Amino acid sequence: MDRSPCSRRTLHKMAVALMLLSLIPSTGCHQLLATSIWVLQGGNVVPAVCDKLEGKRVVVVCRPPSSSEYSHAGASRILARNVTQLLRENVPKIDMVDSREVDKWMDESDWDNMEELGGAVKAEQLLVIDLEHFDLYKGKTLYQGAADLKITLYDVEDNNSILWEKDLGEVLFPQNSAIPIQDKAPKQFEREYIGILARRIAVYFYKHDPNADFALDALANR
Repeated sequence: MDRSPCSRRTLHKMAVALMLLSLIPSTGCHQLLATSIWVLQGGNVVPAVCDKLEGKRVVVVCRPPSSSEYSHAGASRILARNVTQLLRENVPKIDMVDSREVDKWMDESDWDNMEELGGAVKAEQLLVIDLEHFDLYKGKTLYQGAADLKITLYDVEDNNSILWEKDLGEVLFPQNSAIPIQDKAPKQFEREYIGILARRIAVYFYKHDPNADFALDALANR
């Protein structure tokens, strides 16, 4: 029996998605799962929530929790670098300030005056990530990342007026489970968790697939 062009397209999408899904056990890559869902949905892309970064020179900085400023300084800098890279790759015509310039400024300046950073590196806009809480552990034997995040976008050329802000609240990973600490090295889990936080922040500024992080809990132990 002849199949309509529409039916053939649907079958093709399903075949590609099933092929990608079959690769997940061997790769452990959640992006393959996201891609499979994207194919089945025909490319479900949503626009940026905030499109004010397009065509601008932007600097990103992350302020660690005040109660543990030094213990989490490394994590906050890695988070800022990851967000910088995601914005560089995905926001049209954006000019990102190099993270090394940011690190140099932070080493020489007062972290309580981060709004001064924009002018120092000749940025037009300053994106400040407030890491209000950050932890990798659930008890003594399990990993579960937990962070409270707030992001604020400042217009450096208008006396650091606020252009946009968002309180992300608590971000957990895994959301509904935990990982035994013997399954992964601390640095590996920290790297994975910071990558998830970075994407949660960055996707507000460019069009993206809203299902890209689907089923992260199921893949957290891979």
